[in-house]
Amino acid sequence: MCARLIAYWVREALAGSPWAGLDWEQKGLSNEQYAIHDQVLVAARAEERRSGRAAAEGLAEREARRRCEAAGGATGSSENWRPPGTASAPGE
Repeated sequence: MCARLIAYWVREALAGSPWAGLDWEQKGLSNEQYAIHDQVLVAARAEERRSGRAAAEGLAEREARRRCEAAGGATGSSENWRPPGTASAPGE
């Protein structure tokens, strides 16, 4: 899921989609995933300048997969993230 989300939002940014300007929560990303997204987007934009959009999208897919796998899905960093079954009331 991590890699699919990141690659999707990188493709949207490359295409200039107005939806690309949403924040990390609106995109459904954790803080850690958003950091990966930003890194992959920078690399994809550089690749697009060198080799075109298709190459940039391929790089985004590969890098998102690699980085998400290395980070174990990158889901644990969101400030509001809680492991399943540990929901608490606000302020606790």
